[in-house]
Amino acid sequence: MRDGPGVTPELVDQLLALPTHAEKVNLLRIGELLDADGLDQLLDFAEQLAGGDPKMAQRLVETCVDLSDEARAPAALPRASYLRAQTHAIDGEFNTALQMVKAAHDGYVAIGEDLEALRTNVGLMVVLLELGRYREALDTGQIVLDTLDGKTNGLDVQPPRRTRDRLSAFVHQNRGRCFEYMGRYDEAFGTYAIAERLYRTLGMTERAGEIVDNRGAILSSLGRGTEALAAHESAARIFAEAELPLAYTKALINVGEAHLRLGNYSRSLEAFEQARGPLESLGELADRHLLLRHTADTYLELNLYAEALETYREAIHMLRTSGVAHDLAQALWGMGSVLIAMSEFEDAEGALAEAAHLFAAAENTPLLSGVMLEQASLQAVRGDRESALKTTFRALDLVSGSDWPVQLIYAHLRLADLLLPDVTVAEPHLLAARSLVGRLALPQLRYRLDERLGRLRRLQGRNDEAMEFLESAIEEIEGLRGPVTQETMRASFLRDKTTAYDELLQLHLAQGGEEGERRAFAVAERSKSRALVDLLTGVVDARPASGDSGLEAMLEELQADLNATYNRILGGSMYGESKARLAELQSRAGKLEREISRLRLQAAATDATTDVFTSHLQPENIENRLPSGVSLLAYHLIGDEIVAFVTVGGCIRVARRVSSATKVQGLLRRLAAQWDRFRMGEDFVGKHMTLLERSARQLLAALYAELVAPLEPFLEEARRTLGDNDAIPRLAIIPHGLLHQVPFHALFDGGRYLIERFEVSYAPSATVFVLGQERERSDSDKAVIFGVEDPLIPGTIPEAHAVAKHLPGALVRIREEATVARLREEAPGSGVLHLASHGLFRADNPMFSSLKLHDGWLTAADVIELDLNGALVALSACETGRSEVVGGDEVLGLVRAFLGAGAASLVVGLWLVQDETTAELMERWYANQREGMERTAALRAAQLEVKENHPHPYYWAPFILVGRR
Repeated sequence: MRDGPGVTPELVDQLLALPTHAEKVNLLRIGELLDADGLDQLLDFAEQLAGGDPKMAQRLVETCVDLSDEARAPAALPRASYLRAQTHAIDGEFNTALQMVKAAHDGYVAIGEDLEALRTNVGLMVVLLELGRYREALDTGQIVLDTLDGKTNGLDVQPPRRTRDRLSAFVHQNRGRCFEYMGRYDEAFGTYAIAERLYRTLGMTERAGEIVDNRGAILSSLGRGTEALAAHESAARIFAEAELPLAYTKALINVGEAHLRLGNYSRSLEAFEQARGPLESLGELADRHLLLRHTADTYLELNLYAEALETYREAIHMLRTSGVAHDLAQALWGMGSVLIAMSEFEDAEGALAEAAHLFAAAENTPLLSGVMLEQASLQAVRGDRESALKTTFRALDLVSGSDWPVQLIYAHLRLADLLLPDVTVAEPHLLAARSLVGRLALPQLRYRLDERLGRLRRLQGRNDEAMEFLESAIEEIEGLRGPVTQETMRASFLRDKTTAYDELLQLHLAQGGEEGERRAFAVAERSKSRALVDLLTGVVDARPASGDSGLEAMLEELQADLNATYNRILGGSMYGESKARLAELQSRAGKLEREISRLRLQAAATDATTDVFTSHLQPENIENRLPSGVSLLAYHLIGDEIVAFVTVGGCIRVARRVSSATKVQGLLRRLAAQWDRFRMGEDFVGKHMTLLERSARQLLAALYAELVAPLEPFLEEARRTLGDNDAIPRLAIIPHGLLHQVPFHALFDGGRYLIERFEVSYAPSATVFVLGQERERSDSDKAVIFGVEDPLIPGTIPEAHAVAKHLPGALVRIREEATVARLREEAPGSGVLHLASHGLFRADNPMFSSLKLHDGWLTAADVIELDLNGALVALSACETGRSEVVGGDEVLGLVRAFLGAGAASLVVGLWLVQDETTAELMERWYANQREGMERTAALRAAQLEVKENHPHPYYWAPFILVGRR
């Protein structure tokens, strides 16, 4: 080795910046580096770069190859091939890396460098491992160990002890990974222990950190989540101190995965975001797919299905390109689970079949068992119970007798689900799961088990035990939910976790009596619109803190593109665009929406907090907080059964089996068809009005018979408690599930519509209703009115001016003044906000339901970030009151958005409205308020006035009031 400065970062930068081969030769000649020793130094430098800047390392390696002839350094070629293999592997290009490793091996053999040829087998193991060729990787490692022990394998090597130990450590580490990916965890632990001991003896602390990280992954697979998290955090500290950015980011991803297993969802996403920046700065790296896959896993656990599906698809695309078999199988498994939840069964079947094939080829028994359980779930949801049972028993057989507790528990739980309500055959499986779950720090498993044990004991009539299990399950669910601070995640969280609440509700109903009914009502409230309650009470903030400016710029660009796409969809539907073109535009809108949602979640993850949030408002005794003279009519669906709770004089009355969801669903479908007939034009409507009104009344009467008639004794009792026979009883309707589609105020008892007997308002839950009544009304005199016309609704401008007559000093923004920016500027601080514009309800993506302004679309996700504290908001656009209802009865759409933004009262439409009668109704409503009527009474009076001239409910009944009366 020569004296002097040799290779420096400055020299490398200068070398790579030179444009021609001749200039590079000249630079190295001047620096006395144009020989074998000089190229060795350059390749040493490239090797150091590989872990931090693989792209630059690859460029330097290629430069060395180009200079090898002038430097008379034939040994540089195989070494360069080996280094190129490393950089290609880091970029996830494993098939190319495989070719490079083999070229390096052959090159070393050709020049008689047997020890270096043997070293390449270590790299070959890594590449084979990533490609899922575990048996070949193990055989390759055995060749290295045998050769080091003096056995003949065509190579003659006698390395020094330190070199021998280094090679042995590398081989054992890679063997450990093979065993891990094959599900042979005990063997993996053993080989990792050998590697770690060798690394520590050699003083290779960073490599020992990799073993700690690998061991954490196995602990996580075994359900030992707390130990796994500690291992990954320890590895991350080692890599941070060693300034190894690639290893550090991978450890951070593993930290996030460990938090996910422990149910720490916000911390999980926060760790992923900490890893995202360094990964992206390092270029297109193999570990990016790992980040995507685990992020998708977290979205799946939070029931954010659209975001999870998009993220899995991106990861799978990368994994197919690189050929990483193990992670591809896991991503396909996750995607199959999402597709089942989204009822896309054929695609789910294909994804799960491919995942099962990959795990079977890898001989990974525990993960194959896990995929089979998901396949059984698919078979069950398709109605093929027998096949589901057979698949589940096969999955259980695969893992029985081995130390794979997580898979065993899931298999027993799946069997219990399939075997219940036959308690005799289901009970042994639940007890077997219970014997295993106690030693695992996995709250997601505990609540699932306790929920099923609660159902089992309820079916057995052991109600006290059932209640204990169900309360425990709900406590676990609430504990998992507490730290989820992002509003979208919180809203989706209970989507698949309401069974425990319904089971406990049924127990209290069976208990009977006033106390049992009161407790049943309280449990029903605990399962409804919890995230919205948290918004209204300030537990969570819908307005995320400003974060990454680059992220915000991306969001603005995507939003602009989405606005343009919405405009083209609306324009196409009005002007006869082809169905194929509209479908293409809608597909593009969906893709943009999903990307915007993902970026918003990504931005929220950077602001994640570890504090536990719970609502201070408890549902117990909520009936005692109702305003005087208001009766609550709250529905709840338990399977197909519709249960109703009615408050009478501060007490709860319960009606069981009021109707069935199936029957009501059929009636609602027919009612929607009645509203659609009004789209057939004025001539058709005018000609058939008598028949249309009679048909609508028949359906509204049928819904009344199903949903209200059984409750008339309670309603009459409530009316008598008023004591004033001339007073109009006030009724607050709390729908549930599909009942959010029912226009209760328009139900017909054969002589009168319900609105003729009651003042009717609505709320997503009793708790939300009470909060709405207690929310302070804005004392601001500021009124803001927006009118945006288009060919379908030309009456919005006259409506805006008509409404303004009853709101002195109102700011009226019409046509080009009615912009998104102006709304965002002027809406805060207003006492009244009236928006007359085109509305777009999105059942497939409800938080992208929108209002059309002059220069763009205001989505529900945008609305929720406004400050509308205490305002009265009226949306006279079509379908603004429609919401998509997900598990936990979270209503997603514009209603949620405006309530979440602080509106005290909200008037919205349930269906496509008639332009002229809408303007008339809105003007009458504001006029009634100006005369001193309360908001609900004013709306009722306006609707009855419009009904006089337009008796069909289509004209007078579309609008409802939600929130403060």
